[in-house]
Amino acid sequence: MSQQSQSLDGAMSSMQLGEAKQDEQHDSRRTKPSKPNRINIFLPPPQRNCQMYGYYISQKWLDETARLFLAKLHPDLSETKARTNARANPSYSFNKTFHTQSLSTAYAILPPEHTVPAEFIVDGFVLVLYIFNDQPDSYHRRPTQAQVDELTRFMGREPQWWVDTMPASFCT
Repeated sequence: MSQQSQSLDGAMSSMQLGEAKQDEQHDSRRTKPSKPNRINIFLPPPQRNCQMYGYYISQKWLDETARLFLAKLHPDLSETKARTNARANPSYSFNKTFHTQSLSTAYAILPPEHTVPAEFIVDGFVLVLYIFNDQPDSYHRRPTQAQVDELTRFMGREPQWWVDTMPASFCT
């Protein structure tokens, strides 16, 4: 097992996979659950391109981590099927693991003020695992602060705003 796999396995073992998080609190006087406390963050000024809030990652890390998450979520999957499914839709295993709806990936323009290690830069762009973007549907489905905190602990760094390579009309 590689050192990267061991550290991922250690981080994953401390998380409770596949169990719904308790984001909603119930008040005994009400029958409807209250809305979860979404991360309190303001959107950056609008730009021509979509903007995303998330973490820089490498394609190799994404594929490996998604495969490991998928294997934990669905232990009955063969190694080949887990690898194929993880590459085809890595967001599925991340969303299930972190109990979110909005995690996804996209390439971002590398702004001069961001410090990103060279191994994460591909042709002047960086792959981003984003928590949500600035589009209304994604923003309204943003996760709770507790979910972002859990993801940030797992990632080992704070999320940042990134500008997508695609115009906002292509973002979902």
